[in-house]
Amino acid sequence: MKSIRTYLVLVILSVICLANFTAAMQGYRGSLKAADRLVENRLSEKAHILSAFLDQHTTLPRGIFDQQTLYQIWDQDELIASSINAPDNLFAPVDGNFHLQSHAGDRWRAVGMTLDQSQIQVIVAEKYSAYASLTEDILLRAIIPIIWVLPVLGILVWLVIHIGLQPLKRLANSLSKREANDLKVIQMDAYAGELTPIVAALNGLFSRLSEAFDRERRFSSDAAHELRTPLAAFKVNLHSLGKNEIQSEDLERLKRTSERMEHSIEQLLTLNRVASAGEGAPLEAYDLYGITRDVIADMYVIIENRKQTIELAGDPLLLRVDPGSLAVVIRNLIDNASKYSPKNGSILVSTESSNGMAILRIEDSGKGIPKAEHARVLERFYRIGGDQNDSDITGSGLGLSIVSFVLKLFGGKINFFESKTLGGLGVEISFPSAGNSDD
Repeated sequence: MKSIRTYLVLVILSVICLANFTAAMQGYRGSLKAADRLVENRLSEKAHILSAFLDQHTTLPRGIFDQQTLYQIWDQDELIASSINAPDNLFAPVDGNFHLQSHAGDRWRAVGMTLDQSQIQVIVAEKYSAYASLTEDILLRAIIPIIWVLPVLGILVWLVIHIGLQPLKRLANSLSKREANDLKVIQMDAYAGELTPIVAALNGLFSRLSEAFDRERRFSSDAAHELRTPLAAFKVNLHSLGKNEIQSEDLERLKRTSERMEHSIEQLLTLNRVASAGEGAPLEAYDLYGITRDVIADMYVIIENRKQTIELAGDPLLLRVDPGSLAVVIRNLIDNASKYSPKNGSILVSTESSNGMAILRIEDSGKGIPKAEHARVLERFYRIGGDQNDSDITGSGLGLSIVSFVLKLFGGKINFFESKTLGGLGVEISFPSAGNSDD
């Protein structure tokens, strides 16, 4: 069932039609009985007219009635008078009852009766076609009003149902305008009683989702904090071993592993902070160019140590987003561009406005990402080639998933492309613009 409104309109119209048709048929049957009595009374009156002529011993004119009527007058077995269209034989039984007879290709409604105190028998009949037209007129008068009223009824029923479904539409609009993290309960007294089960079910769902999100946030935060302490002790021990001039390949591998663990924990904490930042008061407008410039300034020493160059171009652009979350996105993207670009490589960062969107592009001179992997790199803990990366690249597979999470949280989008300027990977993120800035 694709539409409740259509279903209700069809069902209600069907019920109305069935009820009206049943009533019409009952009326039709009653009308037929009334028509039968009318025809029978008319035949009886014509028989009495003929009887009056006989009582006055007046010669009956053969054309006393129209061609729709025929009559016969019998004196015992002798036909003493008849209409022009009557046959010579006895037309119908003379028993006082009404019969249907066939004559001259037509059906006739006939009655035969014996006159009082005589043996004279009078038979009068009318063509059934006249009777049929009368009954057909009765049927049409009963059915036609139902037919032309149906469209009006359909419109009225549709309007009534449309008005009746407004609370459901209002509930749907209210839910569609909610933010992704708005899990407050719906006030049940604001809706009709029929919607109470739906509202109660939604409130139960919101409650369970809120609890689940809280558990997830607590788990990420608690797990990261709990892991920090043993990891710090582990790094101190490794540092002590290094001071004792114990150098081996295994020791270097342990150092890289500890760095990777530390990076993963920091990313988990970042993810938790970003999720929390998405909840709260309405967002103010911040300058995309200015935040990007500050992030580059903070990371410049790291990039310089890798003997790489970075360039920022563009104009100030305003967008409504949590500045800390946006800085995390930019930091992750620039960090990836730096890590996967070679020494003496280049990174180009630019901002621009297009079609009401504030756009940030980050391009590098690295190897890039195969097009088939563009969607998968946004998954949590996914790294191209698994753990088979260059040994000097620390990563956990969380950076781009955090970027994707923040973009969804604040209505942004991400797109990967091949940089025509530097030959490596290009990443484009876009947010709805909040206007221009002269920053």
